[in-house]
Amino acid sequence: MSRMNRTSGLAALALASLVVVGSPSFAAEPTTPNTTRETAAPAKKPSSFALPHHVTGNVMSVNRNAQMFTLKAADGATLTLTADPAVAPQLKALKKGERVKVTYKNSQGQQVATKVTPAS
Repeated sequence: MSRMNRTSGLAALALASLVVVGSPSFAAEPTTPNTTRETAAPAKKPSSFALPHHVTGNVMSVNRNAQMFTLKAADGATLTLTADPAVAPQLKALKKGERVKVTYKNSQGQQVATKVTPAS
């Protein structure tokens, strides 16, 4: 057998063994639907690197179970904010139509309220 044929044969054998032994599994793991009813978890505390934003507006709605509230800002924008753990107790007293000033941070795709005070 010539040297070139032997080298080609060894290369083909090595490639075939890699395909058989090292092939990754591309099959997706089966997922089962979540059939249990869960309550919303409190928002995670925003990173200390997240920049604070301030907005003043009127409370449109409050969802105490989800620890969220909707605010209509003075510029007409509507924001749905999640209360961080320090603000969550304030939701009990927050009422529709109330004018408030909110400090919030963008954290993991959510706008998380870190401070809510009555607006003057």
